[in-house]
Amino acid sequence: MGELALDGTLRPIKGALPIAIQARKENYKGFILPADNAREAAIVNNIDIIPVSTVEEAIDFLEEKLVIEPVKIDTRLIFTAHMNSYDTDFKDVQGQENIKRALEIAAAGGHNVIMIGPPGAGKTMLAKRLSTILPPLTLNEALETTKIHSVAGKIDKNASLISTRPHRSPHHTISDVALVGGGGMSIPENISKNH
Repeated sequence: MGELALDGTLRPIKGALPIAIQARKENYKGFILPADNAREAAIVNNIDIIPVSTVEEAIDFLEEKLVIEPVKIDTRLIFTAHMNSYDTDFKDVQGQENIKRALEIAAAGGHNVIMIGPPGAGKTMLAKRLSTILPPLTLNEALETTKIHSVAGKIDKNASLISTRPHRSPHHTISDVALVGGGGMSIPENISKNH
């Protein structure tokens, strides 16, 4: 799998992890894909991930003219090594005692939080740090998070498993519909609304 460029190189694809998971479910031995997707797909065990950079390499591999070792990743080792590797930390927040207490209670109880205030009050800064006081992701949650990022094309070529809770910062002008990921659904003119 891969996107073939006009010069014969293979470009990375979105969704390599879910594809690898499905391939294992369907008892495939392995698959060939762009080298930039190899670490992501190698999260899945019991399937050979063969990284190639060009279509010529893929052909040479299939014709047994080229030996390419499958990419191997120790998922549990990566998961435990990066489990709490955040760029920010909740303990760095100075002052803001009331909102910090409210966020601690929300994190402990699994509650939702809405922060309203003027620009520069610290809402985004606090929201970015909230994930550092939440319980760490389980391995299953990490796999689900990684699958979503994989399909969205948000995984770095050097990364494999997302083992920290993600934080997204939508623009302040985003519409309610865009925020929840929906869109308007129109009924085709040839279908009656009574059906």
